[in-house]
Amino acid sequence: MSNLVVAESTELTMIDEEQLVTMMVDNQLFGIPILKVQDIVEPSQITPVPCAPSAIAGVLNLRGRIVTVIDLRELLGAKEEDARRQMSVTIEHKGDLYTLLVDSIGDVRSLPKRDFDKPPATLDENMRRLCSGVFRLEDNLLVVLDVSRILDEETIMKTPRRTRRRRVLKAASGGKKSASTDEDGPAAAEAKAIEDKQDGSAPRGDAKSGVTSARSSAPANDTDTKKRETKQASASKSDSAPKPANAPKPASAGPKQAGDALVDRLGGEAKVEAYASSLFDLVMADPILNHFAEGQDTWAIASAFKSYSLAATGGKSSDSVEDLKVVLQLLAREEGLDDDHFIAVAKHANEVLSKDRAPAPAVHDVLELIDSLRNETVTH
Repeated sequence: MSNLVVAESTELTMIDEEQLVTMMVDNQLFGIPILKVQDIVEPSQITPVPCAPSAIAGVLNLRGRIVTVIDLRELLGAKEEDARRQMSVTIEHKGDLYTLLVDSIGDVRSLPKRDFDKPPATLDENMRRLCSGVFRLEDNLLVVLDVSRILDEETIMKTPRRTRRRRVLKAASGGKKSASTDEDGPAAAEAKAIEDKQDGSAPRGDAKSGVTSARSSAPANDTDTKKRETKQASASKSDSAPKPANAPKPASAGPKQAGDALVDRLGGEAKVEAYASSLFDLVMADPILNHFAEGQDTWAIASAFKSYSLAATGGKSSDSVEDLKVVLQLLAREEGLDDDHFIAVAKHANEVLSKDRAPAPAVHDVLELIDSLRNETVTH
């Protein structure tokens, strides 16, 4: 009987408390209800979306699923800092996943719901627009973000349109610093704390582990329990999956060893040709790209597109990667081929490969391949 009383008391206490995953954005403390949070990772690569509102940082591949990335700094009107190292918080909203870019991750806070207040009149207008209320802590103001307001289409569309350059964010590991670590002490410390957790030495309150433990301890109905079990099984499977490797340079796209060529990891030459055909259809339907084919033999261009795709991924082809580079440099010089065009192709390639559930590491390498060609073609 006493055990039942204790259990009921614990459940009531949890109901009376709000559990929040905390994070920092532009030196302000924010929180998101823990049941909305699906994952916390350090993004390794974000593919920009051409001419998108600046609040949309791009898309990333999260365990084979393409997720839209929202930059909270842009929504909050904060100054952009390209050199900073960021973390991403994946949230669920209306059955879809989105990732929010933040400066750093804090811990999981359990706060009494009775202390939850409306946003004060003195709160910054951008914060008021994105939050549901605040908790007044001893040393700070915790602003609780409202996911539905963050993802409101009108709010996102109000941010200026521009095309971002692709950034590959390198995580610090094995004692090596990333390019942005020196200017980003707090963010680096947070990432290190998460890495330590994976080694079994993270401090208490670590948000990544807190999400798992706090979500599993919160009262839930049968549907929530099934969702969580499915998610945990999926996470276990993905943990054992091979991690995306750094993309090879186009000139050395051939196999490192038998069966290790990108063409093989994508399913073979026939599969790559099928992908190239689907990608070419999207390119021809894209007004940003299709003008390059005006007045040309479309069938011949499609055939060359497949041939170059095979060459670039290490397959057998009458063409070579060097031939492809010559063509791209000619288009850049005479037809104005630039960053936006490569980004558009990368977006379509991502769409084609992800729709067919191509292996995530191989998708990563294809995007890196396109980006390395961009770097060798476009003069900044």
